[in-house]
Amino acid sequence: MSENHIRSISTTLSLLDKALCEFDYWAQGHEVRSVLYEVRNTLSEAQRQLITAEVVEMKDMIQEIRDTLNLEVTRRYVDKLFLGSCSVLWTYLVELEGRHLKRYGDVPPGLAEYLNPRVDALNRHLKRIADIVARKESR
Repeated sequence: MSENHIRSISTTLSLLDKALCEFDYWAQGHEVRSVLYEVRNTLSEAQRQLITAEVVEMKDMIQEIRDTLNLEVTRRYVDKLFLGSCSVLWTYLVELEGRHLKRYGDVPPGLAEYLNPRVDALNRHLKRIADIVARKESR
């Protein structure tokens, strides 16, 4: 097998494995409720059990493929995930500034004056989160 074969197989199975982790999370009955974002878990207990069984079987198959093809585990580190998310979110938040909202039409009076300082504050908070995770502390 070439390196390209290995990379393709490994990448696809890693993405599947990540999705299975999420499926398992939802199958455990978890929900998310925040200020503007919610995930309601409408799965029945029977559906959760069936999904869990499928996830277990699929993970076993992935593990068997990993072992047979001697694939390496893809590791992600939470500090890098935080930094990546912060970087993306900074760009999204900037789009809420009045000067950028103009592309969607005339900005109502007072909207930019209201949003701009709040966008700046939210970005400062994201910067502080990024700074916190960027610090190397002894563990």
